[in-house]
Amino acid sequence: MARSLSDSIVHEEAARWLMRLGDSPDDAAIFEAFEDWRDASPEHRQAFEDVQASWALFGEQAAAPELLVLRRNALDRAGGIGRRRGFDLGRRGFAAGLAVLAAAPLAYYGWRRLHPDAGQSLRTAIGEQRTVTLSDGSRVSLDANTLVKVAYSPALRLAEVVEGRAHFEVAKDKARPMKVRAGTRTVTALGTAFTVEHEGQRVVVTLVEGRVAVTETASARGVAPPPKELVPQQQLVFAADAAPRMHEAVDVERAMAWREGKLVFDDESLADAVARMNNYSRVKIVVEDDPARALKISGIFNAGDTPAFVEAVQIYFPVEVSTGESVVQIRSRG
Repeated sequence: MARSLSDSIVHEEAARWLMRLGDSPDDAAIFEAFEDWRDASPEHRQAFEDVQASWALFGEQAAAPELLVLRRNALDRAGGIGRRRGFDLGRRGFAAGLAVLAAAPLAYYGWRRLHPDAGQSLRTAIGEQRTVTLSDGSRVSLDANTLVKVAYSPALRLAEVVEGRAHFEVAKDKARPMKVRAGTRTVTALGTAFTVEHEGQRVVVTLVEGRVAVTETASARGVAPPPKELVPQQQLVFAADAAPRMHEAVDVERAMAWREGKLVFDDESLADAVARMNNYSRVKIVVEDDPARALKISGIFNAGDTPAFVEAVQIYFPVEVSTGESVVQIRSRG
């Protein structure tokens, strides 16, 4: 769908801000002015996210000769349009060219063929945990069976927890906030430490230190809820068909126990607990019926110790268990 003239102008403005932030990453005045512009309207925020997200796809190869050729061609096209309309775009033309480039799928796919490894996909297998240091010095600790995608732009650091759980220790960079997406939620931070868990439609954000703001994608009516700011020891839980819940004074050591091979459940549904346990074992637990899935469980278990978990469930709840070679079935008794 073609953009309207006003929409194109906003995207050109967003592209100019992208360049200014990239040219002066340590200029606090420019960053504050950018924040004022970005926060002036939802259209500004969305336009900047569109431009920076597209540019982020090029990653650290943004200065590659092949990409510079593509960008120059886009700029030439933008300049030609301006001359035909009887005015000189100047630096605005450069910004327009960047916006054109950010929205040009043919240019992007052609470049991707030359540089297929631009972004980073971090993946752990069942039962595996690992910590990765990113190019800016930030550290990401991945829980078992987790997928995190990372892409950096000159103005922003982007990550997405596609599934699983990851702990972020973000290196401070005032000019480039870190945005971590999980489903329709986005966590924004500068220098801080927090955990994001994404399992199905459930998203959990736990803040260890610093401050973060959590935003949600606008609804079908185009209205986004106001951001929710967290302080240390707060945990924000999003679940399907339920209002977000904020937990105060969370025990951080318990919340981070998974890094030591421990799983802590505090009045969680059996369905959610089983989903977590299944990340650590190839023997899968299946909860057969809704009454059993809704049971609430609390306790501390060794990650991967499926037999001990199933035994505890069988002792404390009115359920029946059927054990096969690779599947354990749990159902309500009777």
